[in-house]
Amino acid sequence: MNGLEARARAAGERAVARATVRLGDAAPAALPGLSVETEPGRVVISGRGLWRRWLRDAALRWPGGWLR
Repeated sequence: MNGLEARARAAGERAVARATVRLGDAAPAALPGLSVETEPGRVVISGRGLWRRWLRDAALRWPGGWLR
């Protein structure tokens, strides 16, 4: 059972890494004028006016939609 858990954990970590890279690649095109940085397991979006854009643009509230 430990082998199965280890393989599942490794598969999950690979999926997170792939999704992080895909999101990091898609974000700059979807967010002109904002800075996008990728870190292991997360994507950091920053820039001036981000809060106002987040309120106005639903795509910023659900960035996982860029992975479709």
